[in-house]
Amino acid sequence: MKRLFAISVLLAAITVQAQELNFWQKVNNLLTKVKDIDSVYVYQPNQSFTLGMFSTVQQVGFDTKVLFNFFGENDSRIPGTTKYHFNEKPSTKLGLEVGYGKFVLGYGLEVSPKNGHKRISLGLNLLGKNWGLHSNFFKISNDFRSKITVGNTNDINYWEDEIIGTEPASMSYLSIDGYYVFNNKRFAYPAAYKAGLVQRKTAGSWMVTGRYMQGRLKNPPGASHDEYFMFDGFNTMQISVGGGYSANFVCWHRDPTALHDKGLRNLTINLTLLPVITAFNYLKTISYHQDTGEPIEDDISTIYCYPMPNFIGNSAISLTLDRFFISTQFTYNWFYFHSAQAIDPTSLPISAQVDDISFRGSFYNWNLKLLFMYKF
Repeated sequence: MKRLFAISVLLAAITVQAQELNFWQKVNNLLTKVKDIDSVYVYQPNQSFTLGMFSTVQQVGFDTKVLFNFFGENDSRIPGTTKYHFNEKPSTKLGLEVGYGKFVLGYGLEVSPKNGHKRISLGLNLLGKNWGLHSNFFKISNDFRSKITVGNTNDINYWEDEIIGTEPASMSYLSIDGYYVFNNKRFAYPAAYKAGLVQRKTAGSWMVTGRYMQGRLKNPPGASHDEYFMFDGFNTMQISVGGGYSANFVCWHRDPTALHDKGLRNLTINLTLLPVITAFNYLKTISYHQDTGEPIEDDISTIYCYPMPNFIGNSAISLTLDRFFISTQFTYNWFYFHSAQAIDPTSLPISAQVDDISFRGSFYNWNLKLLFMYKF
């Protein structure tokens, strides 16, 4: 009986170990194995691990414009505009990037002179031949500017004023992108962006993409910059879907002549254009009202803006020499929102003075990256 029990325990342990090995083998295959490739067009190096250094120059910003009418004499309407602007000067970072198969993780530190009061940025990529995910998070603290104009330039009553917050405002920005490539047998979308695949011959493919974006801009309660009691912050959330075309133009290619990719030479240029429609476009404006001398945050409005066309674009030039991979990459994202009658004027402290409030603005970011990697 004891012998039977020992054999049962041993068999159970072997089964559990086999299941664990099977699980990790599946994970490894998911990250490293590329299925159904046309080897005439795409070459996969044997090495899975990559280690690299990168330098980036990037900028994130927010611009918006609020249009409204002031009540004038005899029920006349005087047009007014308030413009809000928040961004950073281009910042430079140096960092390390580690990859295994499709998975890439990078960490960088800002090395340029600080142009903001505080800055946090994180990124995570999972770039595959068939599909991929890309996420970015930014948090910036910097000066927030607003400018108000009332009336037309040639009017006697025309005036304007510009205000800079007495304390830094903060902006946070989160985006998660996904893509799927249709011609994934002959076209290797990541070839110009990471060291896992090499495009042997020029090819391209239609792609579909989706994006979730959430942005927030907020002025500190104790430093309300808007003397005209209009707005002190904005929240937006967008879900976009779309598609476009991506192509790898192979300018130079030579297959390996020995083991470990010795003799491998490749120069590839990628261009990707992905227009999208922002179908879900949520916007909330924030204002601080004074109550017994203390600012209180009030949600003035929660609205859904019109569906809007937006844009995602990427380009890269990559050079492969044996196990070395060098890439220069540029990414540009622009997301726009717009709504007429965006705010209920009765909710404003100056409700007796304005009406017909409309709202439009955009979050944007661009990134220029130089990447140097080694495969091992």
